[in-house]
Amino acid sequence: MKTIKITTPENIEVEYTLAALGSRTAAAGIDTLIQLVLIGAIILIVFLSGLTPVELYDKYKSWTVAISLILIFLINYGYFIFFEMTMNGKTPGKKIFGLRTIRANGQPIAFKHSIIRNLFRMIVDTYGVGVILIFFTKLNRRIGDYLASTIVVLEEKREEIYNIKLESERTNFKYSLTQEEYQLIKEYFRRKASLGEKAEEIEKGLGEYFVDKYKIEKPNHSYDKLLIELFNGTM
Repeated sequence: MKTIKITTPENIEVEYTLAALGSRTAAAGIDTLIQLVLIGAIILIVFLSGLTPVELYDKYKSWTVAISLILIFLINYGYFIFFEMTMNGKTPGKKIFGLRTIRANGQPIAFKHSIIRNLFRMIVDTYGVGVILIFFTKLNRRIGDYLASTIVVLEEKREEIYNIKLESERTNFKYSLTQEEYQLIKEYFRRKASLGEKAEEIEKGLGEYFVDKYKIEKPNHSYDKLLIELFNGTM
């Protein structure tokens, strides 16, 4: 599998495993199936209304076409945007295969990135261009990923950071981290973008641990800067 090393805005280098063509295609297949089910539900509602499509059109005329087109558009285009924004870069299909869309700098995608990448999914990548680019490009990116500056990565299943127990001894140098502590902070920054609301809780737990261990003055607001300085050895 391809991997990529990214230096985050916090100046932390993290490594991600890029999602392969097979897993991305399978995830897209599941999402497409869900979309078809939603469209089928709309058709079923019309059927249960007791009116045939012709009768429905005769009764409501252009409104029938307009509303149908809007609903189909929202399902085709809005489906991916909605789930990427509410599931932190995932869709139901991506979640099943452990995939996540992130920005090329390792940060979570924002609304504008989702709009761009999914617009080109509809107008270009659905014709097979996206599959070709994923297969042949270095970072497995389709046109929408290039224009939105995003990548799709494999989210490794690991024990939650806040459940990892540290069994380390104090060293002679006041702020010298053990290998376990160094890896723990590195893992936190690597997964920070995907932790969502848990990130703040984990940051606080790590910060309090090091404040207590090294008798460091407790920060007024965030432990983020403290963790960066410990990781980079600038404390």
